[in-house]
Amino acid sequence: MKRTWAILAAGLLAAAVGYCVVYFHGGSHKESSDSPHPELAWLKQEFHLSDPQFQQVLQLHDAYRPKCAAMCRRIDEINTRVKDLLAATNNVTPDIQQALQQAAQLRAECEGAMLQHFYEVSRVMPPEQSRRYLEWVQGETLMPSQMIPVNPSDSLTHH
Repeated sequence: MKRTWAILAAGLLAAAVGYCVVYFHGGSHKESSDSPHPELAWLKQEFHLSDPQFQQVLQLHDAYRPKCAAMCRRIDEINTRVKDLLAATNNVTPDIQQALQQAAQLRAECEGAMLQHFYEVSRVMPPEQSRRYLEWVQGETLMPSQMIPVNPSDSLTHH
């Protein structure tokens, strides 16, 4: 059971890092190489943003980007620490417990900072687009499909 939590924590941290990398380095949404932020061009089109609204989104993006990069570095560091600790033993040691707690705290900080950023971006958008955007980012960042079923029999019957 404890090994399951270690694997789950490492997986969630890896997912958070992956999301940051895809979100802030463009992913598959690059559309305009002459824009200072081609990775966000899709956002303007998808959520029907005016030029002033899009400029506000870009400012928010520029302000959040260094915070995200710092968080990703911290996540990488704790992932490496957990990996090294797990490789050194076949038991859950106090050091492993502490590293997992740090990883969980860091994951919560990262998710909170991302959600705060997404809420700030949504406030720039028209109400209907804001609602759509928040639904989309919550589905992308909270990853409900990665959750462990509450009822153990669910994991046996729903593959």
